[in-house]
Amino acid sequence: MCDVPVPVPGPLEVLIRVRACTVCNRSDLAYYHYYGLRDHCAQGCFGHEVAGVVEAVGPGVTRVAPGQRVFVRTPSTSGYADFALAREVAVGSLPDEVPFEQGAILQLLPLAVHATRGVRLGDRVVVIGQGPVGLMALRMAALRGAAHLTAVDLDAWRLERSMRLGADTTRHVDGTTEQLLGAGSDFDVAVDAVGTPTTLNACVSLVRQNGLVVMLGTHHVDTHVTVDLVTWERKGLRVHSSAEPLDTARAEALAVAERLVRTRELCLPDLLTHTYALDELPKAMEHLSASRVLYPDAERAPYDGPPRHTLKVAILP
Repeated sequence: MCDVPVPVPGPLEVLIRVRACTVCNRSDLAYYHYYGLRDHCAQGCFGHEVAGVVEAVGPGVTRVAPGQRVFVRTPSTSGYADFALAREVAVGSLPDEVPFEQGAILQLLPLAVHATRGVRLGDRVVVIGQGPVGLMALRMAALRGAAHLTAVDLDAWRLERSMRLGADTTRHVDGTTEQLLGAGSDFDVAVDAVGTPTTLNACVSLVRQNGLVVMLGTHHVDTHVTVDLVTWERKGLRVHSSAEPLDTARAEALAVAERLVRTRELCLPDLLTHTYALDELPKAMEHLSASRVLYPDAERAPYDGPPRHTLKVAILP
């Protein structure tokens, strides 16, 4: 822990007094363990799932004002602090009835909104990985009108939550390709909410001809993935990622997220499982680090799956 100057918001920037910052089960863990080992782990924002109150705004900001409760899509500075800086385009309004520790989870919502943009009414959708972002994507696919939702995960406890959030079918797997492919076939959409070579290639096999593969899980550990392009071409697959490359897409997804928060359709209490004080951040990281996803896909790992009975962990300053 150390003291640093409070950031000063510049044009179109917002200073937020942090009230909660949830730990990203994928990016934050990768940044924490692979800093200095993967170049991109020194470039991301460690602690990017923030909720709090607007402290000050820079010139040109019109959407939010000091004193307003907000959540943040991605801040410019770490949320593991008393204050965080963010661009106005990344800040959404947080209703009074949503606790801050649940509000911080909403960083995932615009991501899931954008990731599921290709889901159409009546689609058959499979989501591999039922961590927080996979569960959020499952919920978004349900709200978009998917006719049948299949949830796949290594952890039976997480799959129980999948049923609460709209899954019609669940499949408990051990992570092998054979078991993943047993989830079915001819899905219209397959979402990789893990981010490993095995899960991405399984999605390719699970979708129908001309189906859609969604890359939602970030490939922080195995950054280079080999795919069979002949299969992609033969099946005529469509593919997109969850990232919003332009501010226009970011603003659209955030606007949808703000409307969804007011509907109470998101089941946020089901996603939050633990809270820690800011000075307990190392303890929280240790808790979450008992996870298979921190190890390369082909490497023998000391864990068979995610930490037991754990989804989102909130850090409270």
